[in-house]
Formats: sequence, C-alpha cells, structure tokens
Amino acid sequence: MIVLENLTKTFVMNGIRKTVADNLNVTFPTGTSVGLVGRNGAGKSTLLRLIAGTSSPTSGRVLSTGSISFPVGLVSSLHADLTGAQNTLFVARIYGADTQSLMDWVEDFAELGPHFHLPVRSYSSGMRGRLSFGLNMGLAFDTYLVDEITAVGDASFRKKSAEVFHARMEKAGAIYVSHSMGQLRDLCTAGAMLENGRLHYYEDIEEAIDRYTATLDPDSHHAAASFEDKAGETERHAAFPAKARLLYGLGLPATRFDWLGDCLRRHKGCFTTLTREPHYFDTEGERGEEIVSHRERTLRKLAAEAGRTEGAARRDKLRKLEEMGALVRMHAADRSGAEKHDAYVDYLLTGWRAQPVICDLTPDYARANADTLGEMDAIGPAHYAIVLRDPVARLWEEICLDTPPSKRTPRGLGEVVQSLVRSGTRKALARFPFADYARILDTLSAVLPEDRLTILLHERLDDPATARAEVMRLTEALEIPPLPEEREPDLPDAPDIPPLARRNAAALAALLAPQYAAVHRRLGGDLPKAWQESAALAA
Repeated sequence: MIVLENLTKTFVMNGIRKTVADNLNVTFPTGTSVGLVGRNGAGKSTLLRLIAGTSSPTSGRVLSTGSISFPVGLVSSLHADLTGAQNTLFVARIYGADTQSLMDWVEDFAELGPHFHLPVRSYSSGMRGRLSFGLNMGLAFDTYLVDEITAVGDASFRKKSAEVFHARMEKAGAIYVSHSMGQLRDLCTAGAMLENGRLHYYEDIEEAIDRYTATLDPDSHHAAASFEDKAGETERHAAFPAKARLLYGLGLPATRFDWLGDCLRRHKGCFTTLTREPHYFDTEGERGEEIVSHRERTLRKLAAEAGRTEGAARRDKLRKLEEMGALVRMHAADRSGAEKHDAYVDYLLTGWRAQPVICDLTPDYARANADTLGEMDAIGPAHYAIVLRDPVARLWEEICLDTPPSKRTPRGLGEVVQSLVRSGTRKALARFPFADYARILDTLSAVLPEDRLTILLHERLDDPATARAEVMRLTEALEIPPLPEEREPDLPDAPDIPPLARRNAAALAALLAPQYAAVHRRLGGDLPKAWQESAALAA
C-alpha cells in the first residue's frame, strides 16, 4: 500500500510558481495496477519520482508498506556515462540482487545487442526505455512505477513486455503512466487522474479514462442516443430496458470479429457482458452440454484455487469465481414458461449503467437456426452484426488452427485440404459449419429485416486505412456516435499461418464456389481484391 499524505510539490521557474501536487491525500491499494492519466505537463512523471523517492516533496510525505521500483522509462533513472551493463550492475548492487543473473536477464530481454556494452548516452529513447524496463522487471518489487514504456519497440517486443508485466502483476501492483488508453485498459484495473495539482482515484479504469477524455474534448463526450420502441418490432421481454437495444455479434472465427468486439467494449454507448462470450443461445444439444460442463469444472477449479491463494491473487480468483458463478446460474435456470429467459436478461443487465446498446458477442451464434434466431429476437429490439472474410482464406486459417501442431506442415495441411475436397461440399461444411455462408445468410435473411443486419468485411477491418470507416458502419446502424480514435484498440498481430499453395487454394475455391455466389447476391460486386482473386480460381 502507498499513501500520499498531504503531498505537495511546487516549482518556481522564471519567477512563476507552479504546483503539480497540491496537498494530495490518496491511497494506492496493495496489489492493484493503477493507470495514471493527465494532460501533458500535468506532473505525472514528477508524481512518480515523488513516490519513488528520487524527488523530494515541498511538503507532506509518501508512506509505503512495501518496496517500490524506480520509475521505469524515465531517462533520469539511468546514468548516461555508464554502459547498459554497468547500469545493470550498479542497480543489482543497490538492491542486493544476484548481479550475474540480473545481467543475463536484462541483456537477453532488452535486445540491445552490442549496445548493451556502450554508454547509455549513445542510446535512442527506445533503447533507454527497453533497458529501464528490463532492469525493473528483472527485480522483484511490491509496486512498479512505469512511464510509457511498453509502447517502445516492434510488435513482438511490445507483446513480450506486456506478458512480463502481466506476470509481475500476479504478485505485485503498479502505477502506470500512458497516453494509450488501449494499454491502460489492457494492463490496469483502477485509475487515477492528475489535473491542476489534484489527484482523483477511481476503482474502475474506465471511469478514469472517461473523466480524462472528457477534459480533452468535453463536446465530444456527449451522451449516446437512446433507442425508442419502433412500430412493428417484436414485443420485447418484460424485463428488458425500454430505451436500450440488443446487439448480437455473430462472429465469424478467424476474422477480426474479436477486434470489433474490443471496439464495442471501449465505446461509452455500449455495455458488454462480464464474460466475452455468454453462449446462452447455443447451449442446446451436445455442443451446449460441453460448454456448460466446462464452465462447471472451471467453477470448481477456481473455488479450490481461491482457498489456496492470498492477497491480489486471491482477489483475482474470487472475481473470476463470481463471474463464472453468474454464468453457471444462468445456464442452470429453467427455460420453460413465459419467464424462461429471465436468467439471461438478468445476466445481460448485471452492471448495466443505462448504455443504449447492450451487447452479446458470441461467435457461435452464426450457427443458429431460424427458431433460435426467433428466440433471440424476442428478448428485445435487436441488431445483428457478422464479420465475413474471403471464404478460402478464412477456411484455410480455421483448418490450420484446427490441425495439431505436429501435423501443421505443408504436406500434412495439404492432405487435410485434399481429404476435405474429396468428401464433398456437404460433408466439408458439416465439419466446418462457419464456412457455410450461404446457409448463414439465408437463415438471417429469412428472420431479419435487412436494416437490422450489418455485414462487415474482415479485409477492411484488417486494414488500418479502412478499419475505422468499417466500424463506423456499425455504430451508424446502432445510432450511436463513432468510437473516439483515442479509444480504438491496436490491431493485434495475425496468427502465424503457413502460406496456402495455389493448388490447394484452387481446390478450396471450387469447393466454396456457392459461398462466393451467396455473398455476391447479398452485397453485390463491391468486394475486396482477395475475394475477387479467390472467386476467379473457382471459375
């Protein structure tokens, strides 16, 4: 635990007095990762130095019940005339760490190559950041102070940094400064905003981000529109809010559907369920029994683990236990009579704060039949979104991910494709039902009016130049403002999928020719280049 007690820091420059910390009295709980936000020049880095003890307050004090790292990412935490190796050796001796062990870890992690043995003054800002981050993460602290560090390096290094940070957070807390709202959401649970020398602490990182975003552009943070009942729509479930609309996300797998879901989770006008995929309407039959059984096993496992852990780890287990318990209760509820969906509606509304759009993002709903879609539509006025991808490319990725790694060789995958083609279209689509675009679109068209289905294309979501416009097609259909650019998540790296041989591509294109025809009938010829090239192979 870190306690700021009447903490004040004032600078006087050119006769002008500036107070960046004005009598702060805030407690940072033990084991909590806190995102610190504020405008440029608000004093966030100064506050980190005050907490670390590398800068002295004008008055007041900082109390701590555990060890605190030096601020990761700040240039002042490194000696410019020493090499990276010498800085590491110096830090190891200060903290009583095993010098060789820390040297080896930092050299490997920071990826500085020969520069590790050159003076830090010759480093770029990114190299200094990697060294500083490696030094901190190589040592065990109760609280880590991090300043804009995991943004340095390429995608691979950023991913590695985030993984290490998450591992440290299992046993520690952090105060994390970043201008990337995506990073703060990914890495922090609580938030704090520093503004005009005042520090406000929020238990929910989303609330901190909301308050911070509002200070940047108050006019852009207006309340989202609400939905009124529209004439002719299906009568809604009695417990569903009168001024909200359901959005069902239907997938598909091996598309940017997950990224689209992250955009919706970060939208102020959208409310998403505790669990990413509730799987309520697809728990009938063998597949449903498997889902429910898996969740019941997970519930028992979490309950056992919670009894064996302490501190932050225990709180995390209890939180997950509560979320899984709510899911299992929903699955176990009686589904007969007029109130058969009450448990589902209760689950949907857990934590709801009057957002106009309530989301259930479960990719498996793409396999729903007409009867199930009718049940879904009876809950409330609903909109549906599905992400389609070039059928050949999507099926190829699904095949690769479905094949055991030991057989994921060009020859092994080629044999899978040829076996699938020999089995014929009907059996192939039975094995890979998400590839049956014709059935999916025909079923949706039979149940839904055209204006309640938004079809997005993976290729446009996957391209940074067109992704924002593609997401806006959905927000416009939902009658809510666009997602602010600063809230957009980064596009994740694509999975490492082997290239598809032309012979196999042609075979899959011929197998999936009806799927191209079905999409063409629905969307016309305005399809990405990849679709057109695959369709040409089938011709």
